[in-house]
Amino acid sequence: MSPGSVRFPPEITRPGRLLVVDDDPSIRSVLVRVLVPAGYEVREAGSGEEALERFERDGADLVLSDLQMPGISGMDLLQRVKARDDTTGFIILTGAGTLENAIRALRLQADDYLLKPFNLEEVSLAVERADRHRRLLRENRFYQRHLEERVAEQARQLESLFVDALQSLASAVEARDDYTADHVERVARYAVATGREVGLEGEAIRDLWVGALLHDIGKLAVPDHVLKKPGPLTDEEYAVMKQHPEIGAGILERSTFLRPAVPAALHHQERWDGTGYPGGLRGEEISLQGRIIAVVDTFDAIVSTRPYRGMRSREEAVAEIERCSGSQFDPAVVAAFRRALAKGFPDDPAAPTLRGRGISLVE
Repeated sequence: MSPGSVRFPPEITRPGRLLVVDDDPSIRSVLVRVLVPAGYEVREAGSGEEALERFERDGADLVLSDLQMPGISGMDLLQRVKARDDTTGFIILTGAGTLENAIRALRLQADDYLLKPFNLEEVSLAVERADRHRRLLRENRFYQRHLEERVAEQARQLESLFVDALQSLASAVEARDDYTADHVERVARYAVATGREVGLEGEAIRDLWVGALLHDIGKLAVPDHVLKKPGPLTDEEYAVMKQHPEIGAGILERSTFLRPAVPAALHHQERWDGTGYPGGLRGEEISLQGRIIAVVDTFDAIVSTRPYRGMRSREEAVAEIERCSGSQFDPAVVAAFRRALAKGFPDDPAAPTLRGRGISLVE
């Protein structure tokens, strides 16, 4: 964002609005006569209470205030003004200056501390400096706010491209298998819902989603005659099929963006009792991603139509998963899946995508 391309709002570009506060009308009058010809819009207040009321009602860019006034003092007014808007300029004018008061005023972010009787040229210069400082502060806040907005928009665009790329990659895997359309997206939705039931959130949920989409990416390396074989595999063919978790993990490991999906790809064929592959891991040696995807992938496989068998009901799928709880599946994940299922997570292609379900891939 270049300075020449920026259009600042009126609170930055307009002439400074000044509020002169003093219980002595003659001093206010002198200051008004000096500051109005310099182009400032000047209002007056005869007390701290009146000044605070005017400031809260109308605002001001710069306050010139006497220090010692009945009621709300200039120091109290300084604190209250800065608490409301710390970009507002503030100059203390006093006839009873002490080093202690000067230090306190500067600590409270006063722009200047001038002693009476003051030199009018000195006051004019102090006002000019304070107004310039006010403009710079507000310009900086404006740049920062709009830079954050631009960064957020670019992050949203990057996220959208990343999500599209992930879904395209997942669709490529899906196209080589015999699952019905949207299998991986359903598995991802089931996985996220189950993950939330076991307490995952934030980055862990995002990683789980990516892992669910890409857990079978290693199948891209499995020959069609093995992957699409309608009947039982031979021992040699099964040995080829069993390589896909490690192949998938190797593919994902090469990318910083995709590396969070490695546990899902490597462990989704492991079994709770240690009889799975490729590592023969047992229990919690298996990553949580792998344990969750093992359950939800099995559920969707059972309720989907395949070339070698028809679809089965949800009830049959749940019964099969519960039968295998403690052997093939982590019992705690099975229970979490049942809770997610009872809450009715979406499972049809028309259901909202994860981008509409509060998952951000770019912080």
